[in-house]
Amino acid sequence: MDIVFVCESAVVSGGAEKIAIQEALELRKRGYRVGYIAGNNEADADLVASGVEVLLLNTRSFFEETNRGLKIHKLLWNPEIEPEVEKFLKQFEPAQTIVHVLTFRLKLSGIVAHLAQKSGFPTVIHCLDYSPICPTSLYYDHRKQENCTRKPMSLSCITCECQNQAWKYKVPKLTSHFWNQSVWRINQRAKGMLHLSQLEQDTIEAQFGWNSTGYPVLPIGENVPTDRVHAEDNQQFLFIGRLTEEKGLIPFLECAKEAGVPAVVIGDGPLMNQAREQFPEATFTGWIKIDKIIAELQKARAVVVPSVWRETLCLSVIDAMRMGVPCIVSENVGAKQYIEDGVTGVRFEDSHLLVAMDRFRDNELVKSMSERAWQLFSDSPPSIELHVTELLDIYAKCLEAKTT
Repeated sequence: MDIVFVCESAVVSGGAEKIAIQEALELRKRGYRVGYIAGNNEADADLVASGVEVLLLNTRSFFEETNRGLKIHKLLWNPEIEPEVEKFLKQFEPAQTIVHVLTFRLKLSGIVAHLAQKSGFPTVIHCLDYSPICPTSLYYDHRKQENCTRKPMSLSCITCECQNQAWKYKVPKLTSHFWNQSVWRINQRAKGMLHLSQLEQDTIEAQFGWNSTGYPVLPIGENVPTDRVHAEDNQQFLFIGRLTEEKGLIPFLECAKEAGVPAVVIGDGPLMNQAREQFPEATFTGWIKIDKIIAELQKARAVVVPSVWRETLCLSVIDAMRMGVPCIVSENVGAKQYIEDGVTGVRFEDSHLLVAMDRFRDNELVKSMSERAWQLFSDSPPSIELHVTELLDIYAKCLEAKTT
């Protein structure tokens, strides 16, 4: 079996690239032939050293393109990369190769997945966001600061300025999404959809007009300490993430202030200055490296994830629970499936965050949740090894489906 990854970048610039590179490296470590198609002009040094066959297309998205003719064409797909993609794919045998598609909609466009499917390669689509159904990929209305309820690509969807920008900025996303899913039918022609959580899978499948072959995939955790954090002895409540409205930062800080508990915020974003000014008693670290995040987790009583938008997963919850730090999560967080309310953490609905945080005044309850959260993952902690073992099983099923 051979595997070809499709991802916007071959260096880590976000979560998707990190996952793709980790998967590719682990597969090479196991002796598989691995290809990697990327839209940028640089490859991760470890990818190159491992023997992954990388195609760097060094191309531009619609928003970056300066050539008028190409820019108009890129409303649908990127034509300038077709010859190189076709040439690269011809080095692989469709009968024994899986094309694993992660991100592709900007620089690469749907042409890569389309060419692979047209040539007979079985493809799997990794649902890292809501791009399989939503032209903006977030399935969220930024104007109203609430989850979208529109039917994707309906008249209501098409005319809505949901990105908090002028409608013209949504046009290229609408046209490429229409071409990818209504003309080329990339989702429907895929042999499988890889899902991060039940919430994400249910949200996406509710909008399909056909039955997809969905596969849940195990998360990849960070390499965190294995000793349990005695959360019951700690005081600080921790927020980790981008500082935006949809992440629920301000409600978290308001509730922490009202509850009289120390709040620590790890991350950065548009709300940083406002939050610092409005809540001077809170601690703001900005983005920090994983070793410093672990140090903050070791001092945490709870990790709070009050997201307003539908988080596909939220790995911070998994990593915190592995260390024995119980989490408080909204019903919009995909990782809620790992939390039994009052047993391994706390789940809350709507504006009930303060009530959820008040439950953490009970030291015995916090100790019990800490122990149970830690035990949940102690026997088989999420890892790249388990993740790729599961992927290989899914790949085999997809290859088998191709021949039946």
